[in-house]
Amino acid sequence: MSIKKAIDVKWRDNARKRIKSCDYVVFLCGEYTDSGVGVSAELSITQEEKITYFLLRGRRRRNVKKPKGAKSEDQEYNWTRNNLKLLLEGKRGSFLLKE
Repeated sequence: MSIKKAIDVKWRDNARKRIKSCDYVVFLCGEYTDSGVGVSAELSITQEEKITYFLLRGRRRRNVKKPKGAKSEDQEYNWTRNNLKLLLEGKRGSFLLKE
């Protein structure tokens, strides 16, 4: 549900409304995720609203970066069907990283 507009008050309100309607928010992490202003804003809103979120590695063979504002304990999980299923079931842990 990405919003393709410049970030302003209206954008933040729209993002907050969409995020609040979600059970989970999934952040796909790539090489430049840490410089994505919108991604960082969405993460901040997600944390403020206390919505469950997790980070998926969007690239398997490249370095990926967490969004700014990610907590040090936020793990990046490999983007696999099984990992996604387990994460949506509320399972977390380093065992998911190996697939």
